[in-house]
Amino acid sequence: MPRALVRTTFAALALACAPALTQAQSAGKTEKVVFGLVSSLTVVNGQLLVAKHLGYLAEEGIEVETVVFNGTAVLLPQIVQKRVTVGFPNPDPLVISRQPGKDPLPLKFYYNVIRENVWEFAVPAASQVKSLAELKGKKLAVGALTFGNIPLTRAMFRELGLEVGRDLELVPTGLGAPAFVALREGRVDALNLFDTLHTQLELQGTPIRRLKMPQKYLDLFSNGLIAHEDTLRSNPRLLAAFGRAFAKATLVCNANRAGCVKAAWKEDPRLKPPGDEAKNLADAVALLNTRYDKYLAFPKGEVPRWGHYPDGAWNNLVQVMATGGQIQTAAIDMNSLYSNALIPAINNFDPASVLADAKKLP
Repeated sequence: MPRALVRTTFAALALACAPALTQAQSAGKTEKVVFGLVSSLTVVNGQLLVAKHLGYLAEEGIEVETVVFNGTAVLLPQIVQKRVTVGFPNPDPLVISRQPGKDPLPLKFYYNVIRENVWEFAVPAASQVKSLAELKGKKLAVGALTFGNIPLTRAMFRELGLEVGRDLELVPTGLGAPAFVALREGRVDALNLFDTLHTQLELQGTPIRRLKMPQKYLDLFSNGLIAHEDTLRSNPRLLAAFGRAFAKATLVCNANRAGCVKAAWKEDPRLKPPGDEAKNLADAVALLNTRYDKYLAFPKGEVPRWGHYPDGAWNNLVQVMATGGQIQTAAIDMNSLYSNALIPAINNFDPASVLADAKKLP
């Protein structure tokens, strides 16, 4: 959905059909949520810093501790062990855990955050590689072999008749500077990182070209909020409150992206780069612009429902993984993977009030 249309839709929603505000206040002391990321905290995934800045977390009676893990495969066991309350992973490894012979992870997604695929393939602008098929015999940089996008990367190449490990090599470089240097020095031929990292590379002055991906992969959702099934049963209020604060911060950031960046910098000064503040701000806003259309990719003509998984979305993902040979069978109980049960509670806030909060950002 075009950004202008999204803003118009939210404005109309705020004025015409805003629900009565009934905040779920925490009874007694503040509850702590350990929030697990699968890559470094940045202004792009820093909605909770904005939620803290505007008091949304305090209103919900929540205190958040953010912990960064090296990929989805590392994060999910921490949620299974209940060391992490809410995670922000890719969906693919959970699907794989539902296959015959696997130990099913007792986890469910409950909030669809990134509603389109964020993973891309990029080569230097001068590269002779023009398509994914032409990566045969090449080296492809990935953040880590534990990252949640790896199953879909393997599936994509298998559909092209290429096997990862036989026809091309995945090189775990880490994210950001190490991957960029590897590409510039020719130690890898292409990058398979997420959208904002490729934009960051361009902002640093390196011309790149994104390789076209099959549309069915572009349409797949990416990271979402996931929790232990026990937590969904025993403390749905906490998970809904966390999701509501997350949704409100995302709406505010869409309305005032520069203010969102400044608020994140204020709450976590480590995120603010040294040097020219005006340029750093412009670069950070460019990164937000790269990602926000994916946060806001709601079905046309529908009132936005924050966190909602559309009908058929999980089936599409499973079918793609099965076709690509990453799972043995598509016969999976989709209800075991996700739940929309908390969506009404997550969306129980006044969009007009939230949009007004955008003026309170720095």
